[in-house]
Amino acid sequence: MSVETIYKVILYPFINESLASLKAMTNLTGSAGEAFMDNVDDFRFKGYAVCSEVTGNLDGVIMMHHYPETAVSIGNSVCQSMFGEAYEHTEMTDDLRNALAEWGNTIVGRSTDLHRRYSLDYGFSSPYFVEDLSQMDQYLDGVQEVVTVPITIDGVGRYYFNLLVRSVDYQEGGIKREESVAIENSHTKALAKDSRILLVDDSAMIRKALTRFLHVLGYSNVVEADDGTGAVELVKSNPPDFIFMDVVMDKLNGDKALAQIRALGSNVPIVMLSSVTDQLLVNSCKAQGISGFIFKPIQASNGTEIIQRYLKVAD
Repeated sequence: MSVETIYKVILYPFINESLASLKAMTNLTGSAGEAFMDNVDDFRFKGYAVCSEVTGNLDGVIMMHHYPETAVSIGNSVCQSMFGEAYEHTEMTDDLRNALAEWGNTIVGRSTDLHRRYSLDYGFSSPYFVEDLSQMDQYLDGVQEVVTVPITIDGVGRYYFNLLVRSVDYQEGGIKREESVAIENSHTKALAKDSRILLVDDSAMIRKALTRFLHVLGYSNVVEADDGTGAVELVKSNPPDFIFMDVVMDKLNGDKALAQIRALGSNVPIVMLSSVTDQLLVNSCKAQGISGFIFKPIQASNGTEIIQRYLKVAD
């Protein structure tokens, strides 16, 4: 299989979404270099990586990874864009790890959604973050080909996309970018300022950002859950007045938690959040009764305005 073929079918959506998300989530500008074949025996990891296993017609791993200094710079920029304040860390911190993971989640979520829409016979696991270089050698087991695409960020440095191919049964297909539009909240009555609002997301960074946006709007009665199971239990024990809930989470996805909450007889307004824009998923959530669907990323520059609109808070 040629480099051009692999790049077009598998890597192109990831590169495209990576550059778009870089601009949206960091205000940085990047450009992609030419794809090339790396020598498997000489291939070395640069540092921090967000990985997703590839299944279906291709068995392998897609990996977005960075030199440590580039990872720190991007992490600082994501945090600054999300929270609206300067971040100047010189080493990796938990905040920066969460920022890189959230950026990677957005890229992988949107890219794999494009693969699904165009019936390309590839599947992708939920992305995971790796920073221990000693663990990374395991991903080279059985690898026959490595396709690499360098991404240059203006004024920062480089990061890389690698497709580590163990085996492949290629079927060619074309990909084009397609935008989707969020569902707006149909409610007309503003949510009272003393309302109890539940935030459900496995990203501590997203929960922190949403809490800040809510505080700006005057909502301080905010509780959190880091997975769908926790959300269901909170609805049982101390029902909230409003819920913002991520779709893709480790233990129980938000669409499944939504179904369980509705099965309990609860009509609590729920706004879903996701980087995945799969219309089937959106329609499934709509059928179960939601008050909106927000497509990530959500930033300091627009976060308060978006939340304000969904809660119907007056200007």
